[in-house]
Amino acid sequence: MPRYLLALIACCFLSLSVSNPLFAQDDSAESEESKAVVETPAEEPAPEAEADAGTMREILESEKRAEEVIREKVAELEGNEELPRTPLQLIVLMADASGRKDWEQAASYLDMRYLPEDMADWTALDLMDALRVLWNQQNIIDITSMSDEPEGKLDDGLPPYRDLVGMIRRDNGEEVPIYLQRIPDGAGGKIWKISNASVAEIPSLWQDLGYGPVAVWLERHLPDYRFAGLESWQLITGIVFLVAAWYIAMLASYLLMRIALLVPNRFPLGIESFFQGSLRFFLFLVIFRLLMDQLALSLAARVYLNSSGVGYIAFTILLLGVISLIRDYNIRRLERAGNRQYVALLKPFTTIVKIVAMLIVALVWAERAGYNMSTIIAGLGVGSLAVALAAQKTLENVIGAITLYSARPVNPGDLCRFGNIVGVVEEIGLRSTMIRTLNRTMLAVPNAVFSSVEVENFSHRDRIRYYQHIELQMTTADQLRVILGRLRELFLSHADAMQETVSVRLEKVAAATAVIRIDVGIRTTDYQRFLAVAEDLNLRMIELVHDAGAIFSGPGQVLQLRDFYRASDDTLADVKSQLENWKGEEKLPFPDYTAAEKAALQGAIELPNREDKS
Repeated sequence: MPRYLLALIACCFLSLSVSNPLFAQDDSAESEESKAVVETPAEEPAPEAEADAGTMREILESEKRAEEVIREKVAELEGNEELPRTPLQLIVLMADASGRKDWEQAASYLDMRYLPEDMADWTALDLMDALRVLWNQQNIIDITSMSDEPEGKLDDGLPPYRDLVGMIRRDNGEEVPIYLQRIPDGAGGKIWKISNASVAEIPSLWQDLGYGPVAVWLERHLPDYRFAGLESWQLITGIVFLVAAWYIAMLASYLLMRIALLVPNRFPLGIESFFQGSLRFFLFLVIFRLLMDQLALSLAARVYLNSSGVGYIAFTILLLGVISLIRDYNIRRLERAGNRQYVALLKPFTTIVKIVAMLIVALVWAERAGYNMSTIIAGLGVGSLAVALAAQKTLENVIGAITLYSARPVNPGDLCRFGNIVGVVEEIGLRSTMIRTLNRTMLAVPNAVFSSVEVENFSHRDRIRYYQHIELQMTTADQLRVILGRLRELFLSHADAMQETVSVRLEKVAAATAVIRIDVGIRTTDYQRFLAVAEDLNLRMIELVHDAGAIFSGPGQVLQLRDFYRASDDTLADVKSQLENWKGEEKLPFPDYTAAEKAALQGAIELPNREDKS
């Protein structure tokens, strides 16, 4: 604490003088001042603890102004022994004496005349020190508000030789006024001192509000040092309380955790993390604050403590812990419900909520600490605009992530095609979507891009399409009829082909080539299973075409250097016989098989399965 602040605190106590009709204030019983009765003016209400003390910023500014006034007045009054002539001079001289730790000089400004006999054990130094402590517990004086006129304040409703400094409130609510009194100096002049009536009240006030015997012993035996309104013994005790509060918080959080775990839950690790982390720190700060309140702190120290943000820090830690606990609970709930796709969005969303919560708490603290909120909010507005412009792409990606999670075109684990890239979606983050390509590389696609182009999701299909165009060298019509019939029979009877999707047609004849279109839905969503089924169908189809005496052709022009391939007579005879049998049994598969025939064929052909004989 600055030297002059210590002096200022001493002055605050010394500037408390009261006039009491029980005590004479002048050597002459005929003096008007000695006979005047003290009346508490209605215009001077008692201070209301921290509410009227101001904020930390106001106190710091008041200290700075006080230091300037003290420095100027001390230089002005140097060498003048006929002091103090005004209330301000009294405060300045006491402040200067306290700053120099000249407590005897400071105590000399107490009016020690006509005190009760039961105060014989109280020395001027003891009374001054007690008054300093009592005043500091409830009041902070603005030295610049003190009058610098010999008569004091003339508009306060008091006699011109008396100024009210403030009130000290007892535990029972009774308020004791503290006055400065203008008394004779014994040489025909007048000086200002703390009223002997106020001094007479110090022992009873100390008994009601003062330190206990342990605190008094510590104060007397520890170095005289003050920081932020705290005495040296309060600083040391505060350190002890800091350690004690941590161990008490550890014990309390452990007991609360054990009680909470008695309730059946599905994520005990999250409960343990909350109680051993956020709640423990919250209890630690709250307990430390409660313990500090038992040290009879000065009003300045309490204002510093309130404005330091300890309470806001404790609340913020608890709030962030609760948000994390809710997040972990919802993550478990989403995972159990099979909605893992929302987990990746929940984590960054929780981070945003935490940042907003901390910002709000910080703004509230700044306002309570006395900072200009208009300036802060204006600065945040300009800063937010700059951040928004700089983070435009990032915001686009965040909006893209929200679009992906709300529309859900893909989920983590889905196989999809993005442009010409095919891969598995690994994660949808706030900035980008991670795709594991078929080459096992990791591709990061910005969400703004991923959500604005077409995406084909292979994982959401209910079946896989088998689609082929086979081209056969031009054969006879009978051969084509047999091939078409056998192909239809093949696909209708295959166990993995969906009968209602089977379509086998002679689509066109082009360039001496017969083009057969095959479109079948395969009953699987597993691509490897589909490839196995397609392989089986392809091999059976090749065998079937060759058995019918036909050969496959391909796209392009045909240069005829010899006769087209012609099946053997035996093969053609078999083809003709097959057609005659179909006609005789009225089972010619044109234009298609009947529903009864399809039912009879269904599942007749199964995919070969090699069983493990070991």
